[in-house]
Amino acid sequence: MSFALLLLAIVPGLALLVFFYFRDRYKKEPLGTIFLAFLLGAFVTLPASAGSAFFQRLTGWLTPGASIFRTLLGTFLIIGLIEEGWKFFVVRFYCYHRPEFDEPYDGIMYATAVALGFATLENIIYIFSPGVLGPVRIGILRAFMAVPSHAFYGVLMGFFLGEAKFARSVAEANLLGLFGFILAVIAHGLYDFIVIFLPHRPLLTGSLIVFAVLVWVVFFEATRRQAEKSAHRAPELIGLGRSQKTENQEPKE
Repeated sequence: MSFALLLLAIVPGLALLVFFYFRDRYKKEPLGTIFLAFLLGAFVTLPASAGSAFFQRLTGWLTPGASIFRTLLGTFLIIGLIEEGWKFFVVRFYCYHRPEFDEPYDGIMYATAVALGFATLENIIYIFSPGVLGPVRIGILRAFMAVPSHAFYGVLMGFFLGEAKFARSVAEANLLGLFGFILAVIAHGLYDFIVIFLPHRPLLTGSLIVFAVLVWVVFFEATRRQAEKSAHRAPELIGLGRSQKTENQEPKE
């Protein structure tokens, strides 16, 4: 039973990772680099969870019976900001500077690898922790909602980091990266707000369904668009990326 539960925790994240891997039609990333990004995403689950728990206790924003406003603050400024902040740290300061990150789609590939590593370890923690719903039900619910949602935040973040990599200037690259990060935080906070209020507001079930449909629409559309920008289809992107890298490395006066 424990092995079956472990598979239930791990398989959804790996299945989505395979999906994003094969959506890159022109130049697939090295499996070792992707797997390392996945592992780093899993690793930062621990400090992110600890930080989130600390600030939840400190503020009381997500305590049972908290007002809608306090819950909004908690889901956006604690859960969303802290969890996406750790993921962004890994993608921006490790994956982004890898030599393998050489086309726009790579932003999505590495950001979702980090996000799915995060979601997978989070799955293991939830499934093997005592809960009211039971481990199997929790695992199934998270497989269809929480894991794809984490990938969704990764797609939002990674799409704009992929654009940032080939931006015309460092300033533009920084703005694009920041925009992707903010979008990921907003999407994460909104999802958690819906989930927390779902038991008390049954009509929000419709919002969750809309969110789930939006996730898959974005998965297919964002990956299609970035895959079509592959440097193998547009070789001039390679030179643009190199020129930005050179600009980043130039000493400041």
